[in-house]
Amino acid sequence: MLVTSCDVIQQAGSISRLKECEFEINGVDAVNLAGIELRDGMRSSDLNTGQIMQLANAAFQKNMPLKFNLLVNVNNPNTKPAALSRMDYSVFIDGVELLSGQLNQRYTIESGQAIEIPLPVQVELFKAMSGQSADAVSNLGFKLTGNNSKQVELLFKVKPYILVGLNAIPYPGFIEIKHLL
Repeated sequence: MLVTSCDVIQQAGSISRLKECEFEINGVDAVNLAGIELRDGMRSSDLNTGQIMQLANAAFQKNMPLKFNLLVNVNNPNTKPAALSRMDYSVFIDGVELLSGQLNQRYTIESGQAIEIPLPVQVELFKAMSGQSADAVSNLGFKLTGNNSKQVELLFKVKPYILVGLNAIPYPGFIEIKHLL
């Protein structure tokens, strides 16, 4: 693979443009708790008998997988495109770190445009929330659907990277994005 100095300069400019981009959380979708799809605004009282038994079984076995997509909006106010080739991230809910991970996918954000990046999140809640009651663990899934009297603070820490030549160059520091659900 041949990389010219002009290519490297253009790619390096992408990291400075990425610093000017605005990151925000649009919300979550595709929430699935212990194999049960939780629709937007769903309450625990909306579950049928089979789903209640499924959740009770998951709680008894202390195996409560939670899956959802964290929808991250990236807006590029620059006059040239910005790009990222990888993101390291951590997800916190109400101050509790649920997981850390890495998304290895390249995104280009055209000038004056915004894109939505669906970040797939998967976590075993009993491990992530050790010491919490079974009710607290299962209620977290319902909080993500937006139907709860108490708001939930979702904190997303992200460190984007850009590929310059063959090297991944990190964004300086972490970007912290807070969102109330």
